[in-house]
Amino acid sequence: MVNWLVKQQLVLPFDKLKLIYLKEVSSTNDYLILNHQKLSNYTVLRTDYQTNGRGQFLRTWTSNKSENLLFSILLKNILIIDIDNIKKIIIESIMEFLSKYNLKPKFKLPNDILVNNKKIVGILIETLTKSHYEYKYVVIGIGININQTEFNDLIATSLKLETKKDYNLDDLFYEILTIIFKKLTK
Repeated sequence: MVNWLVKQQLVLPFDKLKLIYLKEVSSTNDYLILNHQKLSNYTVLRTDYQTNGRGQFLRTWTSNKSENLLFSILLKNILIIDIDNIKKIIIESIMEFLSKYNLKPKFKLPNDILVNNKKIVGILIETLTKSHYEYKYVVIGIGININQTEFNDLIATSLKLETKKDYNLDDLFYEILTIIFKKLTK
């Protein structure tokens, strides 16, 4: 486990944020779920590649190595009544992020964001109930297609396909985290 973006961590709007980078992991959500007891609230795990990435309804999430943003956020001790607001914040944050690149994103239930009717973002939220009013953890997995241009038979797109530009993943990761955590910590 390596702390990542230490320089930028100091400028993020939330000082308790812990960033972890793993070059490769089976699934960012699985890692945070398996290690939630020893990780702090607001831990974010980013990877370049998931060997067993997954989405809603046991679907797989495939992504080329080092071409997309793949990360998960661990929130601990969250009131059950707050989960809908958290989902709304995540969706709004991603839509705001994509709109900065002159895209017109649309949310599609249960967990996709589309551009031009093609999937550009997948979101997977998993929880563990602690009591009838509180979650022990909420893990939010986010995959954003950035520089990938081939998707086999999937109806998908990327920032690069839509804008015809290459992007620095580190810069975009910092940008999306800033948007998310400004909204989450209001």
